Amino acid sequence: MSGIETTLSEIRHLEPIYELAIPADFLDENKHVNVQYYLHIVERGLGQIFENVGLGEVYAAAHTYGNFALEQHIRYFAELLVEDQVSVFIRLIALSAKRAYFMGFVVNESRQQLAAIVEVVMMNVDMKLRRGAPFPAEAYAQLETLLTRHEELTWEAPVCGVMRA
Repeated sequence: MSGIETTLSEIRHLEPIYELAIPADFLDENKHVNVQYYLHIVERGLGQIFENVGLGEVYAAAHTYGNFALEQHIRYFAELLVEDQVSVFIRLIALSAKRAYFMGFVVNESRQQLAAIVEVVMMNVDMKLRRGAPFPAEAYAQLETLLTRHEELTWEAPVCGVMRA
């Protein structure tokens, strides 16, 4: 799989969290999926993770908190084309009181290929102060549970090596 040892069968130990067929409006002037849409696709998966642990739109609307991306790293392995069926699998790599480090695997189901890996460090933010703030206790506990499950996977996450939570 182009420079990483992780296999699709290992990635599939994670649950697919977001799926879509690539629409034509994701294409750029080179007639392939533009970089912004790889981030968008993984962001949709992360949004679902945040919804699952209570940090999604309802949380943001009811509180003065939100989540900001602090750092992103993308590795491309195979091109995505219009109408390709894509699944996103999310793995939590690390967690601190205010930050979470995720890895999103974009799998082209039409071709049975890993298309990209997007690594993202997110921070919980107090929107009034525009500064980092600890995750709420319940959400943090759910993220800890998710991290424990992901740490029990038998395969090592193919992290880029330059990011930290």
